[in-house]
Amino acid sequence: MIPVPMLLGCLLLLYLSEFLVWVRPDAWLFRRRGRGWEALTQGGLLSSSRGSLHWVYPMPQLGRAYLVRLSIPAAPSMGSITGRPPVDASFSVPDIERRLQSVESALQPLRWTSWGLWVLLWLVCPLLLQWLGLQPMLGALISGALILMTTNAWILARIHGRLFFESGDERLRLVLSACLSPLAAIRSWDLSQKQALEGFHPLAVAAALPNFRGWEDLAAAEWRRSRYPVIPPLSVGSPITADESSSAEVRGAIETLARQRGIEPASWDTPPKAADPTNTQYCPRCRAQFTGQARACHDCRRTALSPIPQ
Repeated sequence: MIPVPMLLGCLLLLYLSEFLVWVRPDAWLFRRRGRGWEALTQGGLLSSSRGSLHWVYPMPQLGRAYLVRLSIPAAPSMGSITGRPPVDASFSVPDIERRLQSVESALQPLRWTSWGLWVLLWLVCPLLLQWLGLQPMLGALISGALILMTTNAWILARIHGRLFFESGDERLRLVLSACLSPLAAIRSWDLSQKQALEGFHPLAVAAALPNFRGWEDLAAAEWRRSRYPVIPPLSVGSPITADESSSAEVRGAIETLARQRGIEPASWDTPPKAADPTNTQYCPRCRAQFTGQARACHDCRRTALSPIPQ
């Protein structure tokens, strides 16, 4: 027979594994950090060319995270709803705040089933195990978990279908996971909201989340990536492509959002001070510094370097 401490330890590891989130390279992860929020664009517990693995707080609501893809709107789907161009709509902070509020309000019933399962698993069952033994504890766990999981799955399918009717595959995965495991059902409240901000730009999402950390650093890096592409134009007289036009629109939206927050984006393009006397060039895209012999930036593969003022 498996010792009780070992059984509880395995259960704890399985529970913690539910609070790991895989993030693709083209998406930003927004997660709770203390009383505020933060955005993760790289790194993590594990990282590869296909994405990275990150953690969130192992508690309902605190484990909430939003996945937002970094892409320029190509179709006027959002603009047709709001009456504004796609780029303007994707940077609308009031729309993001209204979206967050509506999704959180609609999914409130899942709050009670998630917390009910959490209390049953980590408070009621340990007390029953200590006072009554393993068999009565298992009976209470199975009966209580079945009732809560069934209720949770029904609420999840009904509300998620109303909010995200086009995400049938994701809804099926969430419902099946919640039906098969009480640990996954605890996460239903948080995981059902991860798609809530799709279609918005990550920087606008960061501006809308309360007590967000490091917005200016992220905005400056994204602004420079848009202003200085990896492969610069061949000549000044080259025709402007659709991608360049979209990048200019996104860059303008970032500048507008920065000024609304009291930040002057012109400072983002100021040449840095040399970190070493031998550094005479820098990459305007990633700000890496190089000596005079360098011909390209090896970090972001940009071929045009700028001089550092002496």
